[in-house]
Amino acid sequence: MPPLEEFPDGPRRTVLENLHALYRAADRPGVRTISDGLADGDFRATMNRTLVSQVFRGDQWPTAWQLDSLVRWLTGRAIDGRDPDAEANRFLALYQHAEAAGDLTSRAPVASRASLLVHCGNRLGSGVLLQDGMVLTRAYLVQEDEDLQEGRQRLAVRAIDSPGAWTDADVLWRDPELRGLAVLAPSGRVDGAAGARWAAPPPPGARVRIYGAHDSDSGRGDLRLEGIWLAGTTMGPTGSDGDWQLDVSVPPGSDGTSPSKIGRWLGGAAVLDESGRVIGVLSHQLQRTSFYWMTPFDVITAQVPLLARRR
Repeated sequence: MPPLEEFPDGPRRTVLENLHALYRAADRPGVRTISDGLADGDFRATMNRTLVSQVFRGDQWPTAWQLDSLVRWLTGRAIDGRDPDAEANRFLALYQHAEAAGDLTSRAPVASRASLLVHCGNRLGSGVLLQDGMVLTRAYLVQEDEDLQEGRQRLAVRAIDSPGAWTDADVLWRDPELRGLAVLAPSGRVDGAAGARWAAPPPPGARVRIYGAHDSDSGRGDLRLEGIWLAGTTMGPTGSDGDWQLDVSVPPGSDGTSPSKIGRWLGGAAVLDESGRVIGVLSHQLQRTSFYWMTPFDVITAQVPLLARRR
């Protein structure tokens, strides 16, 4: 059963949870056994091993006939002697409820896989991989200059958890304001990364998480970036630009009191709600405090014409 972070709560998850409970009652048969059983029996649909596995993992939503066949076959093996017709009707009601509610949930990638590093000359920061393969980041990281325009300065991205696998990128759109946003187009697939799922920001006081990078070298000279999770709380919108203030738990710095500089590469990092959906990207930090600001999803689509057309 996929975790809530990857398959959020809702009518579809209810169907999946009940299907896994029935699978356990049927003594957990293998996918080959299930596939062969559907092919050999009198059922409305057959399913190959890959499809059976995808349905149970939440990667593929079944058709009504596929679900009916799967439920009836599993019920026939259940140790508690439940009735196949009654069980099929129960699942049909759950399935129809999910359809009527317009629930289109599918399994999402692990949230950290949407978080990228963005490297441009001597600037290093973060970005978020979108579902269509583009990368959202902050404008100051890819500010326009002659070296970048003439190709003397490399612009590249990589997944935080895939060291060394950099992918070249081009700037598709950039806000003229340095604190604004930018959209990048990688030249190919970004190894180890997967597109983010987006959501509107939760109300003030909600718990959020940030996945970014920090230098694990502890001052020995080499820059060794590793992934790090930070926890925080939404405080609410501030100012006329639509950004939201966050209170982020950042470890203390070398003086033991003020927050560390762990956030120096977090500009453009994804801010996630409790289900792993991206609600915004980090904008800036109030120096030597735990206060950060993020640009939320609805403001992003309003500010970036390129993304508004793809909503």
